[in-house]
Amino acid sequence: MATKPDRTRQTGDLSIGQRNAIDVLILGGTDAEAAAAAGVGRQTISVWRHTEAEFQAELNRARAALWTGATDQLRALVPRALSVLAEALAERPDPKVALDLLRLAGIGAGLGTVGIGPQSAAEIDDLVTEVAERRALADLWRSDLAAPRRLG
Repeated sequence: MATKPDRTRQTGDLSIGQRNAIDVLILGGTDAEAAAAAGVGRQTISVWRHTEAEFQAELNRARAALWTGATDQLRALVPRALSVLAEALAERPDPKVALDLLRLAGIGAGLGTVGIGPQSAAEIDDLVTEVAERRALADLWRSDLAAPRRLG
């Protein structure tokens, strides 16, 4: 199938076809299915996925949003799952299951809110500042490495 030119693009934006392709891809569709949704050839999807930075970034953002939603749904089930486990252990105590649960909960490795992220605005501000400082330092190193050297 010949690839149609993408004339619906606005500066800095993805076309409607590209957004349709992303919708298909994040739900597990193939490049061919994404191409059909976008009205382009399969090879165009491959080009977008491998060479178009804005398409790649938007695809990654869409995947992250989908994953975050799924993770939030799983976390919402944790209280019910814990209740079921507590009832099962109360009806039939099993030391192996109890030990496995303690290991899963992180007993011995530090119990807490690992992986959730900072809990205060000050911590977040400190992290943002730290990242900015690291990036500035990395930029300085790159520019120093790129500078011509005199031998002599």
